Amino acid sequence: MKLRTKFILTYVAGIVTGILLLFVVGLFMEISQATSASNDDVVMFEKPRGIVPGKVFEVMRVLPNGSALATVNDIESENLGTDVLFVGDEKTSYYDGQMINVPSGKVARQIGTYRYMARTVPVVEIMAE
Repeated sequence: MKLRTKFILTYVAGIVTGILLLFVVGLFMEISQATSASNDDVVMFEKPRGIVPGKVFEVMRVLPNGSALATVNDIESENLGTDVLFVGDEKTSYYDGQMINVPSGKVARQIGTYRYMARTVPVVEIMAE
């Protein structure tokens, strides 16, 4: 094999290796970021705290772990537009644009906080007053 051919093959192999390495590193970073976002950014309280005013919440975005970022969509509420997080589980599934209504006799109570994009919002759960 000529020296020039070896040089070209080595050059092409280096480019292909660099591209593959870039994709592998990007994949690992994406996986680690998704894991940390679902675990480190949520702080749960030992006991439920204050009531979040509002009887209707609209889901803005569903997170990869099944939790839903929602906003108060109750015209009668003083906190219209307040963002909250509903924690997802095996029994509950959320979708974008879903309206979550708080039944009579129940309230949305803060059970923790969620930090995302330099913002902190309450984690809420619907429970009896």
